[in-house]
Amino acid sequence: MLVSAEATYQATTGNGNYGTLDQLVGQSLLQKDLLQQHGYKIELTIVGTKFEASAVPMEYGKSGKMSFFVDDSGVLRGADHGGGAATVADKPMQ
Repeated sequence: MLVSAEATYQATTGNGNYGTLDQLVGQSLLQKDLLQQHGYKIELTIVGTKFEASAVPMEYGKSGKMSFFVDDSGVLRGADHGGGAATVADKPMQ
């Protein structure tokens, strides 16, 4: 969902740049409550023409055990990091 929103933002409003979570919500490409209702905290970093996003359980073991990572490549990666963040070094999700 985030990769699709970023691609749309980049091709339209962003004029080639990716957007922050607030910008994506402001353009109605993501719904803020949808991000919060799944029990994960999402961090998004924009660096030039690249982005990286991670999602970690708000309450490890209760809201989830898996942490996830995606970047502008569109490859979703993840692993159980005990509540820590997933990174580009994690294996792609099957």
